[in-house]
Amino acid sequence: MVNFFRVRLLLSVLCLATVARAEDPSGAPSEQAADDARRADAKARYEQGVDAYKNGHFKDAVDLFLAADRLSPSAPLSFNIARAYEKLGDDSGALRWYRDYLRRAPNAANANEVAANVTRFEARLAKKGVQQLTVLSTPSGATVSIDDANVGVTPGTFELAPGQHHVALLLRGYSDSGSDIELAPDHAQDLTVSLAPAPNPAPTAAPEPRVPLAPAANQPSAPAKAAPDHGGFGPWPWVVAGAGVAALGGALTFELLRASAESDAKHTATQIQYSRDLDTMQSRRTAARVLTGVGGALVVTGGVLLTLELTRGRPSSAASLRFAPTAGGMLTTVGGAF
Repeated sequence: MVNFFRVRLLLSVLCLATVARAEDPSGAPSEQAADDARRADAKARYEQGVDAYKNGHFKDAVDLFLAADRLSPSAPLSFNIARAYEKLGDDSGALRWYRDYLRRAPNAANANEVAANVTRFEARLAKKGVQQLTVLSTPSGATVSIDDANVGVTPGTFELAPGQHHVALLLRGYSDSGSDIELAPDHAQDLTVSLAPAPNPAPTAAPEPRVPLAPAANQPSAPAKAAPDHGGFGPWPWVVAGAGVAALGGALTFELLRASAESDAKHTATQIQYSRDLDTMQSRRTAARVLTGVGGALVVTGGVLLTLELTRGRPSSAASLRFAPTAGGMLTTVGGAF
């Protein structure tokens, strides 16, 4: 019996120590605990993807493997995604993720086998008259423009006709970058760009203050000029409020378009179209949220300006008391403006 209670006490102490390590002094979960939770979630999605793959549900397997890779990227997940795309008959998806696997694990034991798969799918795309270009940047998240058309963000893989193309990258806080590339008809290509921080603008010198001259002795100083009356804000409160209403209307439009794209994604027959519909849905959702925030801010700003305009335009109250003699005595009247 004594040994039983000692074992329970030891287990309790170990549990408390584990909890203490998982939290920082403020009581919030530590970064290590968050990473452990993220890896556990990725492992669960990976195992679900394996089950879906074994049961022949290859589209579900792709979605689950992609979700696991977003949580905890790894080369084996790239390989599994490529195999699932291959089972779906999606040459573009298989090529993209086989190439990603070799990029992540160039010295893998099966690198030669995967390279042969890459060559096989490059040939299939060449027969369709296109080839893949993958654009990578440091840091990532840059907007990619190919031949003056925005096509996505880095890292991104795009299918283009072989030949010359101009690729431009734009990222806030970094200098724009442009490259001319020659895309071969039978080989996919990587373009890796290191973005340079944008130079800070040179500070402008503040103007020197002007010292007013003192009036000459025995000469009267000029009378002070009354401040001009600008007449309030004019039509701007209505303009700002109207712009806010228009932005909110745009947000509603994008939300309806997002719902349409989501419906299209659910009923699409191919993975390529599903991915495109999903990207369209996400971009329209972002646009709707941005327009909602901007529209709300403009409506509030217009309302504040209109309130100030009405308040400053209201005349102050003034009253006067008058006395007038009448036949019956004295008549007292009060007059004024309010």
